[in-house]
Amino acid sequence: MNLNLNQFLRFPQSRIWRYLAQVTVVAIAFAVGARLAFAIQGVNPFASSVWLPAGIAQAGLLLFGPKAWPAIVLGIFFLNLVNPSEQIFAIWVGGNVGAVLQAVFAATVLRWLGFRPSLERLKDVVNLILLGGLVSTQISCTIGAFSIYLAGKVDWAEYWSLRWNWWLGDAMGVLILTPLILIFLRPKATADRLKRQTELPKNYLIWRGVWLILLIGVSWLVFESKNEASISRYPLEYLPFPLIIWASLQFGQRAAVLASFIVSSIAIFGSSNGGGPFIAKADNINQAILFLQSFMAVVTITSLLLAATVAERAEAENSLRVSEIKYRELVENANSIIVKLAPDGTITFFNEFAEIFFGYNQEEIIGKNAVGTIIPVSDIAGNKLELVYNEILQNPDRFTSYENENIRRNGSRVWVSWANKPLFDAAGELLGILCIGTDITDRRKAEIELLHLNEKLEIRVAERTNALKQSELQLQKQKSALIDLAKNKALNQGDLTKALQEITETASRTLEVARSSVWLYDRPKSKMECLDLFDRALNQHSEGMELAEADYPVYFQALREERAIAAFDAQKDFRTREFVESYLIPFGITSMLDTPIQIGGETAGVLCLEHVGMPRYWTIEEQSFAVSLTDSVTFAVEARERQRAESALRQAEAKYRSIFENAIVGIFQTTPDGEYLSVNPALIRLYGYSSCEELMGNLTDINRQLYVYPERRAEVIHLMRTNGKVSDFESQVYRQDGSIIWISENAYTVCDIHGNLLYYEGTVEDITTRKEAEAALRLEQEKSDRLLLNVLPQAIAERLKQDQSIIADTFAEVTVLFADIVGFTQISSQISPPELVSLLNEIFSTFDRLAEKHGLEKIKTIGDAYMVVGGLPMPRSDHAEAIAQMALDMQQAIIDFSNTNNQDFSIRIGINSGPVVAGVIGIKKFIYDLWGDTVNTASRMESHGLPGQIQVTSATYERLQDKYLLESRGTIEVKGKGEMNTYFVTGIKL
Repeated sequence: MNLNLNQFLRFPQSRIWRYLAQVTVVAIAFAVGARLAFAIQGVNPFASSVWLPAGIAQAGLLLFGPKAWPAIVLGIFFLNLVNPSEQIFAIWVGGNVGAVLQAVFAATVLRWLGFRPSLERLKDVVNLILLGGLVSTQISCTIGAFSIYLAGKVDWAEYWSLRWNWWLGDAMGVLILTPLILIFLRPKATADRLKRQTELPKNYLIWRGVWLILLIGVSWLVFESKNEASISRYPLEYLPFPLIIWASLQFGQRAAVLASFIVSSIAIFGSSNGGGPFIAKADNINQAILFLQSFMAVVTITSLLLAATVAERAEAENSLRVSEIKYRELVENANSIIVKLAPDGTITFFNEFAEIFFGYNQEEIIGKNAVGTIIPVSDIAGNKLELVYNEILQNPDRFTSYENENIRRNGSRVWVSWANKPLFDAAGELLGILCIGTDITDRRKAEIELLHLNEKLEIRVAERTNALKQSELQLQKQKSALIDLAKNKALNQGDLTKALQEITETASRTLEVARSSVWLYDRPKSKMECLDLFDRALNQHSEGMELAEADYPVYFQALREERAIAAFDAQKDFRTREFVESYLIPFGITSMLDTPIQIGGETAGVLCLEHVGMPRYWTIEEQSFAVSLTDSVTFAVEARERQRAESALRQAEAKYRSIFENAIVGIFQTTPDGEYLSVNPALIRLYGYSSCEELMGNLTDINRQLYVYPERRAEVIHLMRTNGKVSDFESQVYRQDGSIIWISENAYTVCDIHGNLLYYEGTVEDITTRKEAEAALRLEQEKSDRLLLNVLPQAIAERLKQDQSIIADTFAEVTVLFADIVGFTQISSQISPPELVSLLNEIFSTFDRLAEKHGLEKIKTIGDAYMVVGGLPMPRSDHAEAIAQMALDMQQAIIDFSNTNNQDFSIRIGINSGPVVAGVIGIKKFIYDLWGDTVNTASRMESHGLPGQIQVTSATYERLQDKYLLESRGTIEVKGKGEMNTYFVTGIKL
């Protein structure tokens, strides 16, 4: 049969190794526990008084399942290896079988009962004590004792004594050790949850330390001391018991099982050494061990049961607390009024929504009677609500839902729809009423308002029927008036005064108003002037009055925003009450109908209709008639404007012809196809022709014949068709003699009333002289820019051109290099000044090219010293590497230069990295310079360096050590800095 271990255990491959590890751990613990148990004195040589392996085996199978039973056999095997004995086969087999069956039976039955190894429930503790500690151990003691009897080690008379002692030892092992292992190996999530449920005292660690010291001290004092016979009759062994109770109540199950384990361990140790109360009380050692076992059983069982009870109660209290919080949040945050009433009407609960709704807080309302606080004694109609409320309290079942008027703290009345639920106790007595209310104030107001509206509607229908009859007669009158007005010749002849008089008379007589007037804005639109006012009672016209917007701003604003100002009570209407003192009261005007006059889409004035007597309601028809009259005013004003425009046009044509002929710029009209329709003398001279006929005869295709670049003409046409005009459009054109000039065009499209293009019209100006001047200026500007870029970095130069008088920037990370030609003073004394300058120019030009190659910024030269920086004005992360590479290239350049000129030149280079301030200051001969300790230190590196060497500071060394070869120079004394560690750059790492 090919059956491997995986198939036998029914484990997947991934779990087999974990299973083997678990079995091994339990087996080793079993063997170690057995060794310890052998050290504990027992009544019978074949049975330990506390058999620890029984507890270990029980815990292992509860944690890892009954399939871990091979761990017990393996543990016994390990025990025999380290503690060999000549056991009879029957004893060995009996011990194995009994231990395995005991643990497997207990684990299987407990799991079947839903046992939780965390022991957080009381029933799990009881099941473990009964089944694990008392019942299952009967199996091992029965089989084990019987195997020893079969081996002939004891006779039948001793069998029962051996079985009893065996059972007590196994039971003690399970009761003492199994809970300890299970609780201390709880999953972390369970342990954390139980810890949160336990209310720990303040200074928890201090109190736990005090408790542990007292527990160990008291237990040691009780069980290690040699008690005299005189005090042996006292139950000293129970002195640690209050501390165990303390642990169970205050610190949780872990502390409880730890306490029972500590006390039991000290009791066993003390009794084994002849100390403690059990030795003093007992007649012999067997009796003492029995006392000890009884004590351990009481202590362990008591602590387990008490701790489990406390834990279970804490769990229940926590669940209750969570449930209560959820319920309270639900009630407090509900968007309904929730009130609880006692049978006598006293308010016992008031949720947050009710507080907000009624305006009372908890302290003000709880304990008060609902009547007089949230329920008025009587409603607005005078009905006694107190009687209705008492009826609800006496018969709550009849009023499960009810709508009534309530009152808020501020006295305002509200309507609430209540859902009432009576609350009874177990005996059926009424405890109170739970009332949940919904605000229906708006609904009740709407219902009442609807009732009133229905009543009003019936009245209005009757009134409207009569008004319609009157309105029909009035409309017919208004229609006839407008027809007569349209036939009046005064409106078409441009005589505005006569036309306005006809309009105001028509308005007054048709609408039967006391006064009608027409007002028009002045040009700034800051005031209006009355062009005509007709007084029907006096039958006369007047004019000349003015209204300034500064005096009547609200009225003028209303004219701009509204189609008509129909003021029923002009003296109270906010739009017209500004006229009360100055106009309305003196003339007895009560109602006004003012309609704005629109000309060209803008408000140009107003037609005012004024009524005296009782206030008058202006109908829609009357307002429409007034608007029609304003159209007549507009027509009359436009007729006058047309007359004026025709006269002005005749004058303008004559003036335009004079301007056209005498203008100094060219004026033209061209067809869309590119032919000239008209040109003025200035344009003829501009293009080099002698007459209009000559120009128009030669330039028949403007696109090809006039423009140097024909696409420019196409672009002009596109812009005019898109935008309707073109401004300052510059092009090059040919004159008659073939010379080229620059022109600037301003042109626009001319269309008919339907929007169809007729022609293009515009002006042309010769800008050749200006363009030549601009070109010369641009050339000089480019020269100036190149000169500025040779002095300053491009970014700094751009900022200076933006008129920044002071430029100062901080850079956190740059690397500065100073180089000096060694022996330059001696060289300068040997050659002439021009040769010296030429020599320096050649060397520094080489350095300049290297700086440009490596993307570095040259700062300046001072005599024979050269200063360059990396990392500004544009920051870069490799500034140190770029400077180091340039330093190496500078060394090589000096070597090449020496070979070429047969001179022995060398340079001394110093480098430092760190923060600097860079910028330009001053207003004359400015340069881009650096400031800061980093610059000073770099200069010191050069001045304290060695010829032919590149000396760097520690700051630069840190940035270069991974890519460059450096050797330590050691510590040197640096002026102004003290001692510094420096390094020489010798090359690049390969």
